[in-house]
Amino acid sequence: MAAGATVVVLLGATGCSLLPGGIGRPIERDLPDLLERDTLRVITRNHPLTYYLYRGTRRGFDFELIQKFAQEQNIFLEVVIPPTWSDMIPYLYEGKGDIICSMMSITAERQELVSFTRPYLDVQQVTVGTEAEPPPQTLDELKGRTVLIRKDSSYDERLQHLRKEGVPTNLEYHDEIIEVEDPVQFVARGRAALTVVDDAIARLEQHFYPGLEIGVAVSDPEEIGWAVRPNSPELLAALNEFLERHNRSAFFNILKRRYFDNADRFLRHRTAYNAQFQDGQISRYDEFFQEAGRATGIDWRLLAAQAYHESRFYPEKVSWAGAVGLMQVMPRTARAMGVTDIYDPEKNILAGARYMRRLYMIYNDSATEDDRIRMTIAAYNAGIGHLANARRLATELGGDPTQWKDVADALSKLEQPEYYQKDGYAFVRGRTVRRYVADVLHRYEIFSSLIDTQEDHPDSTLVLAQAG
Repeated sequence: MAAGATVVVLLGATGCSLLPGGIGRPIERDLPDLLERDTLRVITRNHPLTYYLYRGTRRGFDFELIQKFAQEQNIFLEVVIPPTWSDMIPYLYEGKGDIICSMMSITAERQELVSFTRPYLDVQQVTVGTEAEPPPQTLDELKGRTVLIRKDSSYDERLQHLRKEGVPTNLEYHDEIIEVEDPVQFVARGRAALTVVDDAIARLEQHFYPGLEIGVAVSDPEEIGWAVRPNSPELLAALNEFLERHNRSAFFNILKRRYFDNADRFLRHRTAYNAQFQDGQISRYDEFFQEAGRATGIDWRLLAAQAYHESRFYPEKVSWAGAVGLMQVMPRTARAMGVTDIYDPEKNILAGARYMRRLYMIYNDSATEDDRIRMTIAAYNAGIGHLANARRLATELGGDPTQWKDVADALSKLEQPEYYQKDGYAFVRGRTVRRYVADVLHRYEIFSSLIDTQEDHPDSTLVLAQAG
């Protein structure tokens, strides 16, 4: 969806009137629906303070905070990253996500569209320049300056208000589709003269870019909150109760210090975050993943996502069950795949890729390609036998054994004695398997967004659809 596009949401046969901002009415979905679906979808943006990948691990102040909420609710957490900042509220209305967690300022304009939680942070917007292009120190000095900002951000709103108050500026909008760097990075690298960001972000970025200079504040202190659809009162109440309970708690204070008061940590994470975009590298084993992908027809970024989940890219790892290496392959499985030295990272990855290919061929009766992919990943984790049990139980329960949603439900039931004690069945940590599938596919989405290439596997027959 392009920035600024109008979103029209159809509600059955009733049609859809437009609300402020040209956005259609939000879908009907509240906390009970999320609990029944067992999934909370979080809309956010890539940034070291909100959400990002660090050595294959999901991090970020907003992410860790909402992850704690999801854990307390005992539901899965999925992350949705829209193409641009402007798409976040439309994504919320369309139901592509259920909550916006992205350091969003609570403004009057936004309150016409969404319901905000109680605030959990306070910030103030400031101008940021460099020694070569000093930022203004007064609002009068800001007049006539060109400012690079994200369209429809709180910075955009504030500068528009300042124009009406007699402080005209030339607004230049950051192209989030083409550019992976933030406006503040543009300023630091001399590609733009001036931007506006929250003061907390500006101070942290100064540690990474010492040449940045902070100028005049353009706003009063503002409150930061999470945003939900206005017709989600139960979700809003649960989030407010969570934030109220954790306000000034040890967990919240540690988390805040970790991201806002630890300059060294920010430096490490900003370095890793930038490297993901600039170097186009997931791990030091990318060449081996690419070779295995070409040999088996499996997207190498999926293999990398699995390897991260299995071993955190630690080739010497051996599990309690005897699984070995990056892909945590059992020796007997490796031998069946024609591989003997599974302590060699290259051969270990090849064994795992070949096994994935074999599993993929088993589930060729799946309802859709998406179902087939999920069953392949689930079998890699749980084993062919446990997945066969889940498919059989799905049939007994009146479900469709070719659809992942029914098989996933059956996997969860096989944790309960009334099901796994029946003849022919066995206990399996079904929820763990489901989480494994979701986590691997989510990490695959991240790797795919960072490295968008099909050139490494032009003959691939297993190119995965995005999870969701």
